[in-house]
Amino acid sequence: MWVFLNGNILREEEARISPLDRGFTFGDGVYEVIPSYNNKPFLFDEHLERLKDSLNKLFIPLPGVLDELDTILYELHKKNKHKNQSFYIQITRGTQDIRSHDAEKDIVPTIFITSQSLQINPYRNSPGRIGLRVRLEEDIRWARCDIKTTGLTGNILSAHDPSKKSCDEIIFYKDGIINEGSKSNVFILLDQKILTPSLDQKILPGVTRRFIIESLRDTDLEVKEVPISLDMFHRSEEIWLTSSTKELQPVHFVDNIELPKKRSQNYIWPKILNYFDY
Repeated sequence: MWVFLNGNILREEEARISPLDRGFTFGDGVYEVIPSYNNKPFLFDEHLERLKDSLNKLFIPLPGVLDELDTILYELHKKNKHKNQSFYIQITRGTQDIRSHDAEKDIVPTIFITSQSLQINPYRNSPGRIGLRVRLEEDIRWARCDIKTTGLTGNILSAHDPSKKSCDEIIFYKDGIINEGSKSNVFILLDQKILTPSLDQKILPGVTRRFIIESLRDTDLEVKEVPISLDMFHRSEEIWLTSSTKELQPVHFVDNIELPKKRSQNYIWPKILNYFDY
């Protein structure tokens, strides 16, 4: 595998990052994931905008290399050869000689980019495929999930708990209100209305979430950004999870509750999935 590190494209085994990098000692960094199909990044500008927003919110200076990001991704795509890829971009505050909560004033950000093969969403070719199984959990994460930080302990903690049954995704709620998934945004269909949690709840401003909302703007299907209670969630006619690498995928089970089945032509989610045209 070829990777990009601080200005150079090199083999993965040749890449070296100091153990004193603040991304390692403090989780002091942000990341972005960009899907690419047929050597063309999907929603590149929107992902770059979110990456810059995350850096600004953590007061990390914008590296000049971001001006060349599209070229870097193109080169990695060619070298790693997979037809479809997902790029992982991580930028930390940088490395300093002595571990300290206070960062040095002249610290230089560390930029690391890698890519891997991206599988096509299985629901594209198999809309009759059984939906995902999710479970609900109280949200214990920090209150700034609008920043795409590398500190994801709260997101992955429960997934590694051997006392819990495995599932495809964990849906977090706080004070009885749905926030988001551990690695996805959430949409529901209730009373023939498409609803998604508001960004006012400090959830991740998903690029795919935004794409769906904007794609439906001039159609007969309306999306409303509103608080979704647990009762509303349990009464949903459809539940969809969205992310940059998964696009849109339907949910079939919430804990041990099976969502009501409909005739295939009556489901809304396959119509939404058709907007992903690349």
